[in-house]
Amino acid sequence: MAANADALSNLVRWAATGEETPMYSSMGQRNADIEAGSVKPAAELAAWLRESADRLAAGTAALSPEQWDAKVVTAQGRTVPATEIPWLRSREACVHAVDLAAGVSFADLPAAFLAALADDIAGKRGGAAGPTVVLTATDTGDRWELPGEGDAVAVTGPLAEITAYLAGRPHALTTPDGSSVPVLPAWL
Repeated sequence: MAANADALSNLVRWAATGEETPMYSSMGQRNADIEAGSVKPAAELAAWLRESADRLAAGTAALSPEQWDAKVVTAQGRTVPATEIPWLRSREACVHAVDLAAGVSFADLPAAFLAALADDIAGKRGGAAGPTVVLTATDTGDRWELPGEGDAVAVTGPLAEITAYLAGRPHALTTPDGSSVPVLPAWL
C-alpha cells in the first residue's frame, strides 16, 4: 500500500511537470520495494504508509484542471489521463483491505465500487487468454462477458462474489450444475 502511494505519486509528478516519471523504475524494483516493506517493523511500516498517503494526497490536491488531463502510463503500460489516479488508488486500497483478512470482505464494499471494479477487471480480461465466461450479478442484474476459449460458462451470484472471482480472490461461486467455476488468468 505504501509503495503503491509512492508509485502513484510518481504519476502525479508526471502530470504536474510533464516530465516522464514511471510508477516504478522496473518491475524488479517494484518487487524489491514490496519485499523490503514486508520485513519492516510495524511502526516503520505504519509511518511509511501514512507519509506516502499524505504525499499522494498533497500532490493530487495541487494538480490544476489541465494537469488532471495530462496523460500518464500505468505500471501495466496503459496510457490514461491523470484523472484515473484516484481510481487506481481506490482499487488498490479496497482490494488489499480485503486481502489483509482484517474483517473486511468484498461484501462490505459499496456496490457502486464493486460494479466499477468488475467493469475494470472484465475490460482487462477481455483481451486475455482464458475461458469464455458470462457473469451475472443476481442482486444487481449487472452482466459481464469474458471472451475466451471453449463454450461459454454461465456464472451467477451476488455482485460481491462475482467481483471477488474476477479479482482472483476467494469466492463461493459455482456453475449452475454445482461444479467449480473456471480458473481465470491473473488480471494485473
